[in-house]
Amino acid sequence: MSETQFAKVAVLGAGTMGAGIAQVCAQAGSTVVLQDITDEFVQKGLQRVQAFLQKGVDRGKTTEAVRDEVLSRITTTSDRKAAATGADLVVEAVPEKLELKN
Repeated sequence: MSETQFAKVAVLGAGTMGAGIAQVCAQAGSTVVLQDITDEFVQKGLQRVQAFLQKGVDRGKTTEAVRDEVLSRITTTSDRKAAATGADLVVEAVPEKLELKN
């Protein structure tokens, strides 16, 4: 695997876009913290990543070992400050609502 430019990536927002960004970053070798406002939202985002990777395994596009390696790089939290602490890159992926973005 090539050396990654961003060792730790924080993705704020675990919806469809945030989950996809987290997955791509983890596949690129970064450690990823996926964050959202509730643990329920975060778990749904992680389930999106798991389901997408499993489809790749089912179709023979990736292996279970790669799927598991990618998933091992993703942690979750509902604490925004904890997610962003020490991050080399922070990606905001929340809905277009000002109160959420603030």
